[in-house]
Amino acid sequence: KALAVRLQPRLMSMTNEAAADCALAGQGITRLPLYQIAKPVQDGALRLVLEPFERPPLPIHVVHREGRHAAHRVRAFIDMAVDALRVAALRW
Repeated sequence: KALAVRLQPRLMSMTNEAAADCALAGQGITRLPLYQIAKPVQDGALRLVLEPFERPPLPIHVVHREGRHAAHRVRAFIDMAVDALRVAALRW
């Protein structure tokens, strides 16, 4: 059953990186995509505290326009991104 809780944050940040830095400094908890904090979680610097309440993961799609004039660097980036996402998905 879904549960909605209204929170009053004591600190707000403009970037996920700043939120992660605050959590790493012991300033509280934050909600961030797992791929952005995977390393600190694996290292034990951060831990997942609300994991039982997480929603199921959503699939990631890489969509691009390809044609006769597609740039090779775009294709190379897409191949690299897809490979990296697959490796990250297998870790979790």
